[in-house]
Amino acid sequence: MTTTTDDPRDTAVPNPGTRRFLRRLTVATGGGMFIDGFVFASVASALAGTAMARDIGVTSTWNSLISSSTLIGTFFGGLCLGYVTDRLGRRPMFTIDLSVFLGASVLMFFVTSAWQVFVLGLVMGLAVGADYSIGSPLLAEFAPTKKRGNYLGLLEILWNVGYVVAYLIGYLVNTNWPGAWHYTLAASAVPAVICLLIRHGLPESPRWLISKGRHKEAAAIVEQDLGVSMETEDWRAERAEETRYRELFSPDYLRRTVFTCVFWICIVLPYFALTFFQPTVLRAIGLGGNALVGALIGTVVALIGAATGWFLVDRVGRRAILIWPMFGCALALFLVALDSFLPVWLATVCFFGYLLSYGIMSILPGIYPDELFPTSIRTSGVGLSSAASRIGAALGTFLLPISLDHLGLSWSMVFMGVVSLIGGVTSLMWAPETNNVQLTQSGHRQADGKGWWAKTALVPQRQH
Repeated sequence: MTTTTDDPRDTAVPNPGTRRFLRRLTVATGGGMFIDGFVFASVASALAGTAMARDIGVTSTWNSLISSSTLIGTFFGGLCLGYVTDRLGRRPMFTIDLSVFLGASVLMFFVTSAWQVFVLGLVMGLAVGADYSIGSPLLAEFAPTKKRGNYLGLLEILWNVGYVVAYLIGYLVNTNWPGAWHYTLAASAVPAVICLLIRHGLPESPRWLISKGRHKEAAAIVEQDLGVSMETEDWRAERAEETRYRELFSPDYLRRTVFTCVFWICIVLPYFALTFFQPTVLRAIGLGGNALVGALIGTVVALIGAATGWFLVDRVGRRAILIWPMFGCALALFLVALDSFLPVWLATVCFFGYLLSYGIMSILPGIYPDELFPTSIRTSGVGLSSAASRIGAALGTFLLPISLDHLGLSWSMVFMGVVSLIGGVTSLMWAPETNNVQLTQSGHRQADGKGWWAKTALVPQRQH
C-alpha cells in the first residue's frame, strides 16, 4: 500500500490567493495557541509576584488550584467539545469558544479573591481546550500534504511565542509595577480580540462537509476559497461517515488513541510543572536572585527549540524529532537531579538542555493527533488527546511544589525524568511516520494493526 505521493497535484499551491488563504487560516488557528501559551504564562507570572497573593489572599492551596485551573478547564473543553465539533462543524465552534474566552479574560481584571481567579481560569481553560480540538484539525484539513507539518508546527511555535511574550510582560510588571497584577491577568483579552477579527468569515472545512455527505458545498469552498480544483489533493478520497465517539476505542483506533495520549502527556507533564514554577526550580538549583531572569531566558531557549523542530519536521519526519528529544529530556533531567554534585552553572545548562529538547518535540502535539484520526472523529481524537495531556499537566503542576518542599529538587527531577523516559520508549515502539502521507491514508482505519500503521510504527518511512 502506497503511503507517500510524489504527484505534484497533491501538494500544488498554484496561486497567491491560495497562499494568502492558508496564511490567514494559520494565523487564525495559531492565534488560539498563542492565547493558550499567553494565558498560562500570565497566570504563572502573576503568581510569581507577591502583590497578587497579598491583595487577594492566595494561600499555598489556592496557589496550586489556580496554577492548575486553566489545565483542568482545558481537559473538559477538549474532552467534550471536540466531539461536539465533529457533530456540528468546525466553523461555528471556532468563534464561540474564543468569544467565551474573551469574556472571561475581561472579567479577570475585576477579580477580588482567589476563588474568582480559579473559576475564571477554569472557564478560560474550557475555551482553550475547545480551541485545541478545533483549530489544528481545521488547518490540517486545508493544508497541502508535503507542507502540513510546517503549517501545523507553526501553531506550537506560536504557543511558545505567546508564553514568552506574556512572561516578559509579567516580568516587567512584577519588577516595575507589582501592584498592577490585574493587568497581567487580563492582558489575554487583547490577542483574543485580534484573533476573533481574523477568524471572521473563514469557511467550513471541506473534509468535514464531505464526511457529512455535503460534496457540493465542499467543492465550492475548495474552488472559491483555495482557488484549486478537487483534484489537487485527496479531497475525493474522503468518505461520508457517521461520528461515533466510541470509534476512538475500537480495535481500529485504540493504539493510536493510547499513543497520542501517552506521548502528549509525557511531553507536557514535566514542562508545564517545571516552567510554571521555573523561578522556584532555578532557585533550588542555586541561581538565587537571578532566577526570574533565568526563567525568562529558559522560555526563549524553549522557543529556539520549537523553531528548530518546525524547520526539521517536514525534512526528517515526525519520529526523529519526537524520539531522540524525548530521551534527551530524560537525560537532562536526570543530570539536573545530580545538582548537589554539579556546579550551579552546569546544572543550569542541563536544565536549559531539557528546555531545548522539549522545544524541538513540542510542535508534535499539534501535528500527530491531527494525522492519525479520520475526519469523522478527528476533533474528537485531538480533543481526547489534549484532555489526557491536561490531566498530566495539571497533576505535574499541582504536585511539583509539594514534591520540592518534601522531597527536594533531586527526587523531583528524577520523577520528571522518568516521565520523559516513558514517553521515549512509547514513541520508539508506537510512533508512526506520517510525513508526506495524505490525511485519508494516515487517518484511515487499519483493522488489527495491519497495513500502513504496522509498516511504519517501528521503522521510519523512507522519504522520496
